[in-house]
Amino acid sequence: MKKTICLFGILSLLILVFTTCTTAQQSFHEFPKLDTSKSNIDVSLIMRGGPPRDGIPALTNPDFITVEQADLPLDMRGMFVDFGGDQRFYPYSILVWHEIVNDVVGGKHIAVTFCPLCGSALLFDREVDGEILEFGVSGFLYQSNMLMYDRTTESFWSQAMRESVLGAFTGTALDILPFQLLEFGEASQKYPDMKVQSPDTGYNRDYSRYPYGDYEDNMALFFPVIKEDDRYHPKKLMYIFDADDITVALDPDILNDNSIERKIDDRMYTITQNGGEVLVVTGDETIPGYWEMWFSWFIHHSETGMVLSE
Repeated sequence: MKKTICLFGILSLLILVFTTCTTAQQSFHEFPKLDTSKSNIDVSLIMRGGPPRDGIPALTNPDFITVEQADLPLDMRGMFVDFGGDQRFYPYSILVWHEIVNDVVGGKHIAVTFCPLCGSALLFDREVDGEILEFGVSGFLYQSNMLMYDRTTESFWSQAMRESVLGAFTGTALDILPFQLLEFGEASQKYPDMKVQSPDTGYNRDYSRYPYGDYEDNMALFFPVIKEDDRYHPKKLMYIFDADDITVALDPDILNDNSIERKIDDRMYTITQNGGEVLVVTGDETIPGYWEMWFSWFIHHSETGMVLSE
């Protein structure tokens, strides 16, 4: 994504960090249905990210346009989703301003999620325990990662941990679904009939502007985290997938637009890259994956995960 450095935007973010980087209990009144007696994290580490509840407005059932109608740079990244031939492209230029899109694709109720602070792009199934949930942006963070909330119980869900961490749903995991992180140019060539999320969202946002300056490239984090690891640049994007109970962080540089095989816990995995598309297969099973910055994966999954780097 082309980064436009906006001095006002950066100063605003810094002001929000220094004025709101506090524990969050005093602000939970925004969520009257939230059951704060149930949690599986240290709640004192939850921080307000700046905007209030829904200050970053999630989208639900957005409009779409054709590839020909989409005025996007060819190198604009987005989340490409395909269920039952219903193919859709959600550009980062919109996701960076809204972070969550609740949608129905090919009959599947999905949550398209992107946390700009962690570079974490995950696609979730919104059907939980037989109920279709709708997610919003809480305005709170845990370990620099956004906390989503469901509008039914107002439970908080960690996007990176992929489960509810506070409220009635605490400990309930979200199923991740397959998608591909592609540049618009590649996606439009491979899938010319796909639908592209329309910038006509009903909100006054400059979708041509990236509001985080050079955040993706520099070493600095806006919010404190409990641990770090310097094996990689903290913002390096890793490809993440589950090998049974092991969460694997794959250094994509080892793929080099090719296929590799790795044995993980007595099972063989074939990992193939074709342009921007990554496919992980074990036996006759295709494993869904997602993307996340190194620092965020290390915080949330390193104790039970592994790194594939060669």
